[in-house]
Amino acid sequence: MINKLKFSLSKPPFISFIIAIFALLFAFYLQYILGHEPCKLCMYQRYVYILVILLSLLGFFLHKSKPIPILLIILFIIITSIGFWHLGIEQQWWAASLECSGITENIGSLKEELKNINNRPVATCDQVSPKFLNITLVQWSFIYALVSSIFLTILNIKLNIKKDI
Repeated sequence: MINKLKFSLSKPPFISFIIAIFALLFAFYLQYILGHEPCKLCMYQRYVYILVILLSLLGFFLHKSKPIPILLIILFIIITSIGFWHLGIEQQWWAASLECSGITENIGSLKEELKNINNRPVATCDQVSPKFLNITLVQWSFIYALVSSIFLTILNIKLNIKKDI
């Protein structure tokens, strides 16, 4: 039993599950405890982390399935890409989309705007996020996703090499 537990703890689905849970718990802590509202791109990253959790749970039951670790890596690359895009917007390397900047193309009537005001995120993607250790939260998010992607890719390669031997 203990050998089987050790075996599953080193697998990409379990590691991905822990990484995604930690990311979402930290995001919820920032939002609900510290009061930092997420922007659209932050929410997109959360959605992909939820997909990682669901796919990881599937991987617990289908632990012999080869596509699941590869799909998890792809999801982490997507999270990293969103993080990089967000970082570029925050650092003003490129412009935010209208949706991310809080500006709408068609303003419409005042009545429509007042009705839709609660549907907009409080934070915009081009705002500089709060800093921790002189690094913005967007930068931390990108670093976390990038390191997670690299780690999972290396782990998957090592596990596949070990199987071939």
